[in-house]
Amino acid sequence: MTGNLVTGYPMALQPDLFPRQLQVPLPEPGCTPLEYAEVLGRAYLAFVKGDQQKRGAHYMTPAAVARFMAESVSYTEPRLRVLDPGSGAGILSAAVCEAAYAGRTVESLHVDAYETDPLLAELTRLSLCFSRDWLEQREVALTFRVDHGDFVLAHATVLKTASHRGLEGSHDGRPAYDLVISNPPYYKIGKDDPRAVAAASIVHGQPNIYALFMATSAELLSESGRLVYIVPRSFTSGPYFKRFREVLFQRVTPTAIHLFESRKDVFANQTVLQENLILAARRREDGEGQSNGQVLVSQSKAADDLAHRGQMLTELDSVLDRRSVNRELSIPVCKEDMELVRTVHAWPESLGSLRLNVSTGPVVPFRATQFLVDHDTEPCGVPLLWMNHVKPMRLEWPLKGGHKPQWIKSSPVSRKLLVRDDTYVLVRRFSAKEERRRLVAAPLIRGCLSADVVGLENHLNYIRGEPGRLDEKLAYGLAALFNSALLDRYFRVSNGNTQVSSTELRAMPLPAEQDIRIIGDAVQARPGSELSLSDLDAIVSAALGIPLDICVGPGEAAR
Repeated sequence: MTGNLVTGYPMALQPDLFPRQLQVPLPEPGCTPLEYAEVLGRAYLAFVKGDQQKRGAHYMTPAAVARFMAESVSYTEPRLRVLDPGSGAGILSAAVCEAAYAGRTVESLHVDAYETDPLLAELTRLSLCFSRDWLEQREVALTFRVDHGDFVLAHATVLKTASHRGLEGSHDGRPAYDLVISNPPYYKIGKDDPRAVAAASIVHGQPNIYALFMATSAELLSESGRLVYIVPRSFTSGPYFKRFREVLFQRVTPTAIHLFESRKDVFANQTVLQENLILAARRREDGEGQSNGQVLVSQSKAADDLAHRGQMLTELDSVLDRRSVNRELSIPVCKEDMELVRTVHAWPESLGSLRLNVSTGPVVPFRATQFLVDHDTEPCGVPLLWMNHVKPMRLEWPLKGGHKPQWIKSSPVSRKLLVRDDTYVLVRRFSAKEERRRLVAAPLIRGCLSADVVGLENHLNYIRGEPGRLDEKLAYGLAALFNSALLDRYFRVSNGNTQVSSTELRAMPLPAEQDIRIIGDAVQARPGSELSLSDLDAIVSAALGIPLDICVGPGEAAR
């Protein structure tokens, strides 16, 4: 052992390296590197039993996912230099060893692995020792290094200069890797954390550590290097990761994206509730244009059906528009998605062009407790609307048996928290993890609550206009659009968040005002109790002249 660096040594279990309660298994005869790394990962999970795992954000990559990630790149060179930051039990490095051998061209590999958890670092070392012996029997040489240090801090200078260096920038003597493969930790760090300070030019606020791993890795690629990451989808859109996307996609070009439909089945039994994706990318070539090449987009429900994934080859600029100021990454997974994106992007309007704006509800409950009341007998009490009052195309207020205060005092002090009685479109800011539709909206028509002001809780967005600008017909039309499968699918293709921010609503394309009013007319002609989501979809399809299978997707159209 030299400092925090652990070098490989002949395969042997040393009991003093591990707690007695951690049952470290020997490799079974005939097992492969991937199989042994998976066994080691299971032994670790059995030892930590969840709590330590969550604190350290250690989520073991399933073997099927590790194999898929390793096989998403080609192995054509005789020598391969690999980086595995956040190595866990070494399953991704083991998968690379197997894939490199299967390619029949690699003669030698070197792996640099980073892992701050001491037990996992030792398990990575054991996994790589076994991989080395396994490859040696097949006449492929493997050397490796396992570093106990913090990966991001070890390359802090890379992050500090990443946003200022052009594409022609050199590596300045740093290691250049042919492949970086990683399942990084997921957790937010404080803005004063040394890693956040190092990445201040790339992210802001309290960044998620996985973004720092990705940005660092992109800077460490060789000229023809490849990057493969499994991460939450949240980085692909929204203002929070805007600067990160700009820096990342200045350095790399996506070649493949795999999306997992399920939020809970990818890392089975590991309490992960993220919408995850696998991003494969190559280092951008010097002088490369804004759009170049194709991207393989695929999708499966979880890890166990990867072999039956649907996939589609599409042009890069239909997934990533580098000319856009937001650099958002869209993920269309079928031809209907592609047609949907083209259709919506051709729409002429937006909230801004319609002279409408969107704000977030000003009532933050824990800051306004002195004004909240749970009955309407309180003097000066006015309606307070929460997210659960907003149903598709209707408001349900007050709720029977509701546990939250449904009124708020109207006084000179609380007046700044209230909005005047007017016509608005209310849109939920959040949806449940597995909710059928991510966009849920309802019109709030002037006078319907019989109060001169109302309270809107902070988990609601409200679309408003100049006095008289947002009338009933336009409000109903907008609400119907936001509840439609068409815009819901567009939002899902272009956005990985369950949160619907006001920024995203402002940026969303909208049809011509006349068409929105036609939708509003049709909706108002139907009693609310008789209007289902399927009816809404049919109204939107007819008004906009868009085939129903494009509006709702082939699966829903079939139902």
